[in-house]
Amino acid sequence: MYKFDKKRWLNENKQDLQAFEDKLLHSMPETLALVAQGKSLARFGDGEITLMDGDDIDFQAADPELARELEVILNNQDENLTVCLPTMLKACNDYEVNWWLKFWYVRWKDLQPKLNTERAYGHSMVTRPDYFIMYPEQAALSWKAIWNQREIMLITGEGSRLNLEHALFDNARSRQVIYSKAVNAYADVPRLLSEVRQSAAPGSLVLIALGPTGTVLAKRLSDLGYQALDIGHITSSYDEAAAELNRA
Repeated sequence: MYKFDKKRWLNENKQDLQAFEDKLLHSMPETLALVAQGKSLARFGDGEITLMDGDDIDFQAADPELARELEVILNNQDENLTVCLPTMLKACNDYEVNWWLKFWYVRWKDLQPKLNTERAYGHSMVTRPDYFIMYPEQAALSWKAIWNQREIMLITGEGSRLNLEHALFDNARSRQVIYSKAVNAYADVPRLLSEVRQSAAPGSLVLIALGPTGTVLAKRLSDLGYQALDIGHITSSYDEAAAELNRA
């Protein structure tokens, strides 16, 4: 559908992308440092950005209400919530760099005017293989320090790739799980919020792996006083990175 002339497009847009990445996008370690201070984390990736443009993704149908809520979160002013965006020009390998350049070729023009340029964004790749590959000595330790000896509640979809018995979680005091729908989970948000409020006191740590609905829940739960972290399929990311590092 889209003919991508990488060289030409970069010549036209690299200055804007570089300026954003240098001035308005925290590094991955800086993002984890904010989480360590107790901030919640809401991540935007290709799915959330695509939904804001009114297009479907594989496991979430386009929804005007969801698109509006995501745009509000993108302009978040809450100091307790770090909103994250994906990489612009840097990634763990050339394949990832090229993938994101093609994505921004399609989506950057629509996203740029929606951004809040008055404050910095966190880095969405903290839950992706990039973080574990680019910072192999500190990535897993930084995450495990967040939930060390804490009771955690996990929200994920039925059949999720998130491994609840993974070594990343072996230092948590306890784990409680709430399952949602694997497809179109946004409709399940009211029930999920109710279950969290019934099961965990404000201040508790809630980990979420639920696609774009995870972004929404991170904001809403943060507003209710929880530390809510949109971690995506972090265990799969860790395993993928470990396999790649072992091959190197």
